[in-house]
Amino acid sequence: MTTSIFKLSALRSFLPVLVGMCMGIALNMMVAPFFDEMCDTSKATNPQNVFELHQRNNNVRIKKETIDSPKKSEAPFKLDPTVQQTLNMPGIGNPKKFFRPRFASTELGIKEKLFVAVLTSPNTINSFGLAVNKTLSHYVTKTIFFTAAKTGNSPPGMPVVGFMQQHGTFLPIHVLKYIRDHYATSFDYYMFITDRTYVRAEKIFELVSHISISQDIYLGPAEVDDNGQKHCSIEGGLIISQSVIEKVFTQLDWCMMNNHVSSASITLGRCIHHTTALQCTDHGGDKLYKYYRVVDFDFDDDIPILRSDARFNTSLSVYPMPDDISHYKIHRYFCQLELNLTKQEIIKAKESMVYLSEFGPGGRDSLTWPLGIAEAIQPKSRFDILRWSYFTDKEIYFDDDFTNVKKLIGADKEDVTEIIQTAFAKLNKDNGHKYRSFQLVNGYRRFEPARGLEYTVDLEVQTNNRREKEIKRVHLLRPLNKVELVPMPYVTENTKVNLIVPVFLEDQNDFAVFMDSFSKAVLDNNDNTLLYILLVYRSVDVKNGHDIFAVAKTTINYYVKKQSDQEVRIRWSAMNSNSTFISDFEIIDRVVRDFPSTALLAIGGVGMELEQDYLNRVRMNTIHGWQVFFPISYWQYKQNLAYEQEPYPNTVEFGQKYGHFDVNSYEHSSFYVSDYLAGRKLLSPIEIKQGQLLDMFLKNPRIHVFRATDPALRNRWKGINCPSHLNGNRYFKCLQRKSEGLASRAQLAKLIFEQQEKEADVTGALLPKN
Repeated sequence: MTTSIFKLSALRSFLPVLVGMCMGIALNMMVAPFFDEMCDTSKATNPQNVFELHQRNNNVRIKKETIDSPKKSEAPFKLDPTVQQTLNMPGIGNPKKFFRPRFASTELGIKEKLFVAVLTSPNTINSFGLAVNKTLSHYVTKTIFFTAAKTGNSPPGMPVVGFMQQHGTFLPIHVLKYIRDHYATSFDYYMFITDRTYVRAEKIFELVSHISISQDIYLGPAEVDDNGQKHCSIEGGLIISQSVIEKVFTQLDWCMMNNHVSSASITLGRCIHHTTALQCTDHGGDKLYKYYRVVDFDFDDDIPILRSDARFNTSLSVYPMPDDISHYKIHRYFCQLELNLTKQEIIKAKESMVYLSEFGPGGRDSLTWPLGIAEAIQPKSRFDILRWSYFTDKEIYFDDDFTNVKKLIGADKEDVTEIIQTAFAKLNKDNGHKYRSFQLVNGYRRFEPARGLEYTVDLEVQTNNRREKEIKRVHLLRPLNKVELVPMPYVTENTKVNLIVPVFLEDQNDFAVFMDSFSKAVLDNNDNTLLYILLVYRSVDVKNGHDIFAVAKTTINYYVKKQSDQEVRIRWSAMNSNSTFISDFEIIDRVVRDFPSTALLAIGGVGMELEQDYLNRVRMNTIHGWQVFFPISYWQYKQNLAYEQEPYPNTVEFGQKYGHFDVNSYEHSSFYVSDYLAGRKLLSPIEIKQGQLLDMFLKNPRIHVFRATDPALRNRWKGINCPSHLNGNRYFKCLQRKSEGLASRAQLAKLIFEQQEKEADVTGALLPKN
């Protein structure tokens, strides 16, 4: 019995292997003949020659055989394995080089969702057309307005295409030709409307997002022509799919010749029916296109009746609009309707979460506050504890690592004011509006990355009747909004960086150290970076006719000769100035003359320790016509304060004891020359003289300013000079930066304590002894 069980167990363990081997052999016997036919190029090209490649002992041999009459006298010949061999197959040309698309969506054939073509006219584009643009364009992927004649002054920001065709019934065919030439394969669905059509664009986008792109869609309100065929009304909004519009493109000439004399909708409908045999329908898949046609519509008179009409409230398009004011009014109505429906859904979701929590682990105690928001982070160590900042209505305490108390101004002031007013309004609503006034006693806030800004406020409230005072504590949360991906233009790490480094007289001691770091980061790694050194001669520095930058020029020539390749990677120039203080604009105005408008400039300083990672981040974070980069760099503390004993290290050590990220430093930046020149035109002479580079880019609405800490950008300590002629805000920040850049608060406190101890010892030694 034991032996039988053992044999049966062994057979079961071996059975899957046996079945796999049988299936592999069977599959090989079925597929092998097809591979033989595919690989037998001699039959398709030249049946007289067959090539066999053998590789033995790293020697490559080719034996040539003739099928009809083999020649045994020909000896095989050897090929040198170190030489690249090419095998020219008769009848097969050189394969084309494959260029991979830049984006994965292009390679996968992923299209945008919805293109909207709005048929308008020069007389209505500034009224009806503008209303459609304001209520529709930000919901859909692409919106273009089309007219049957050239327009005059169209509203700014609206893409308008005009055709030299006076007859409006031809306009849909011209639109199809335009789409074929520019957006033939870019979208899944194409929608046609007039400027008298109000559409709930977010609902339309939701509709097409839930319809399969494999279906032929011709969707919209139907109207019947003289032949009994159903055609979708452009005035009510019609939608056609990519598969339908591709078929229509092949018969556009027929469509132009067979237009309807009085209806643009029938002209387009006949064109679609001729090429696809489709008739208009109001449903796509299981989704229904709901519409509502109004007659002599007056919003103020008709909306009380329509408000209770379910067909009107669920419609996706309402047409025709009598005027643009009615268009705006009905848009406001549907926005309010959506808001109310959303609030109801939120209430239902909360009730459902509370009900279902009873059946889960932990019961109702497992619910988070607020409902649906991630719960607070539980710190695992003392380093994970999030700090609370204490505030009153005038000041905020311990807001960062460098300040004990500061005035509550700007955005912080507005934030606290809104929070305490919201807290009082909530208290008053929950207690029957019995409170008449309030006063902030205590306030606490902290930022939690998973939730948002949390607040705890203590309010002293006074009742209406008895005028009694009570202390109420309220917890509030300003949650983070939904994270969205912002589309950005494509950039690569192959862009050439032009590193601009101005050198002043006081920088000469650190210049050799900087050039050594540049050599290691760029020259040794053959990085695509050009160093542009600007020697700044100030009149107060020039004495006795001697060249104050003679040593710097010698250092530059040494590294120029050190370059291993022929490409120039180091250039230098000079500028003269009669002023002691030189602004950023004076330096950059001098530099941009030597570069084209497409050049990428990175402004640096002599004290920086250059690393290749920083240069790559400059390339990725600086986008032409879109974004500039102002990194928050790491600055070293003064070495005799940060270190307890000598010798001090030659490099900038990264750590809390040795330096800090200076948020008030804007010395390092990167931008394109064309973006700088465009922003330069927006400044007044006073702003150029007193302002700074960051303010110029913040003033340009087209340019985004990106700020982020960069550990790869480290700077050696230097004394900061704050000129008194700076405006108040810049002068205050300069003094703050100067004080915070000396050492940490703990190191400064220790220094003060040691100084007081020394003074006490000296005083005690001078006092007479009893």
